[in-house]
Amino acid sequence: MSYTFRKSYQYEDGLQQAIVDLVRVGSGGYAPGVRQVANRLMKAVPPGIADAASFRLAIHEALDDKVASPTLDQFALPKIVDSDGAYALAELDYPTDCDSLILNEETFQPLQEIVRERNNALLLRREGVGLTRSVLLSGPPGLGKTMAAGWLASSIGVPLLTLNLSAVVSRFLGNSGRNIKSVLDFARSGHCVLLLDEFDALAKRRDDDTDIGELKRIVNVVLMELDRWPDMSLLVAATNHEQLLDPAVHRRFDRHIRFVLPSHYERRKILNNLVGAALEIDESILETVALTTEGVSGSDLERLWKIARRRALMNSTETGIELCIGVLEICSRAGKPREDLWLLLHDRANMSLRQIATQSGVSHPTVSAAIKRSRGRV
Repeated sequence: MSYTFRKSYQYEDGLQQAIVDLVRVGSGGYAPGVRQVANRLMKAVPPGIADAASFRLAIHEALDDKVASPTLDQFALPKIVDSDGAYALAELDYPTDCDSLILNEETFQPLQEIVRERNNALLLRREGVGLTRSVLLSGPPGLGKTMAAGWLASSIGVPLLTLNLSAVVSRFLGNSGRNIKSVLDFARSGHCVLLLDEFDALAKRRDDDTDIGELKRIVNVVLMELDRWPDMSLLVAATNHEQLLDPAVHRRFDRHIRFVLPSHYERRKILNNLVGAALEIDESILETVALTTEGVSGSDLERLWKIARRRALMNSTETGIELCIGVLEICSRAGKPREDLWLLLHDRANMSLRQIATQSGVSHPTVSAAIKRSRGRV
């Protein structure tokens, strides 16, 4: 369902036109349309309103009377299915394990600011500013984009609604756009964070001649929905391939946050979180691992940790040593950190020079010379 109404009310009959628009969309039972008219009234107060601030506050409170108490209706979620009724188009969750999100300050600061906006919604809406409605997260895989969406939902205190991409992109041409719109309409029915993961699959460049027309129609649906998205819910899109997005997509988002590979400082914090308080690992081992994993994502560090923990439990060995052995297999950057890693494994894991050389893909003399240099620095 869609309605057409004026984008602003800067006319002599502004208040009259606004009332007509509200009656039109309200009589049709179209709550998103009512909120859209209300949001425009708060942004552009019609002529004849003596106290603009009080007017905005009254509209904001009227909206909150309707939507502040419920979030999403979890009992309605089973109805959000594909045309066959076989696959759920979205998943509803209440994230509680997002405290381990480790990001650099440049990435984390705008996320924190979005939460602050929600905590100051009354002030911002009263002044006609509004809130961040949509944010695009981009960057290589494994850097915490999906976890960041969960962190936002947890910090704001609303559920996380995640689009089920495999179900939404229907095998029947023509259904995909309707599937997406069903999920977006559901997300608009209450407070939530809506996550569109792998967003490049939905908003791919329309100038790709290899794509069928259905995929280009999906892009048009997404662009239209982004334009009219209300600030009651937060739409978060995540992509590993920003370069594949349609050029028209970027300007539709209120914010664009780029994720980067963790620095040494962030890798050390990630390792500390993985180890936790229940397990003791030599600080020198953790520091060596943090230094030798430059260019490794947070999810890769977690994968290495889980493998090391399993091996240690099965082999009755030290988790830290198993972690260093795992890092040895991926560490190819020459320099002091790698030489220190080789020395640690030679002295504490009793690995021979030949074993280290074989797993590192270098010659035996190279390892021998490096260990001598490292030992001389100790």
